[in-house]
Amino acid sequence: MTAMTPEHPSPHWIRARVAHHVRDLDRSTRFYGGLLALPRRGGFGGHDGYDGQFFALPGGGELELTTGPGTVGDPTEEPLVLYVGTLPEVHAAAAGLEAAGVPAVAAANPYWNRWGRTFLDPDGRAVVVAATDGRAAADLRIEPYTGDRDALWELFELAEDSPTQLASYLTAGRVLVALADQDPVGHLQLVPREEGVGNEGAMEIKNMAVRPQWQGRGVGARLVAAAVELVTAERPAATMVVATAAADVGNLRFYQRQGFRMHSIERDAFTPATGYPSVLVIDGVQLRDRVWLDREPETTR
Repeated sequence: MTAMTPEHPSPHWIRARVAHHVRDLDRSTRFYGGLLALPRRGGFGGHDGYDGQFFALPGGGELELTTGPGTVGDPTEEPLVLYVGTLPEVHAAAAGLEAAGVPAVAAANPYWNRWGRTFLDPDGRAVVVAATDGRAAADLRIEPYTGDRDALWELFELAEDSPTQLASYLTAGRVLVALADQDPVGHLQLVPREEGVGNEGAMEIKNMAVRPQWQGRGVGARLVAAAVELVTAERPAATMVVATAAADVGNLRFYQRQGFRMHSIERDAFTPATGYPSVLVIDGVQLRDRVWLDREPETTR
């Protein structure tokens, strides 16, 4: 095998995932999510006969558990998946690997054949080069959600570590969803804020999340923009507010990019008394305090 050349430069990897095909998805989910306590990061159902669950791995990356028509032990059902941003990048990376003499095979799961290419390493293990998703974020639709909120529980759960708290507000306010075909890949919940930050007619983004495989592609920004448009049309003088963990630097950066400014800190908001585990850690920082941010009405900006 030869090294990458100027004609075939090294790919720009943006995330990684390890896939396991399992016999019993519920049992494996209990093992990885319960006994090993890996954080759940959503899942899917009915994709070409496959169901799956995602888990965050320590230090970065994800574990994907799948069950379906494939065979446990098939190397193409147990791949290391390396993601690039787009399908053209997949084709470029694949061309470089083929030029280096790396054998290509068809994956058992049609998804990997649709949005990626599968290769075998020197020991016969499968490596998939895939786009972060086969559909561009530009193809998404943002629209009001009127269905059963329980169907969105896993999406809500991505942004809420307390099942007790989530159950208390799941049905409140209204929800916008980002749809790829008919699949919800992100959501935003808006509720009136009756007291506290911006309490004079303020609207709060109570819960918002984007599925991991769609993150980093502008979905969250489009959801916030749709929420701002909705609030401006209905309540043009209303301030918008949102709260996030002080330890979550990524969320703080995201909301400030959407025009929110820090307003105040609520100390010890995440405790067992409010329904949260005794110890939660984000990027090595213990989760304890909540940061409130607000965004002025469009009419005063």
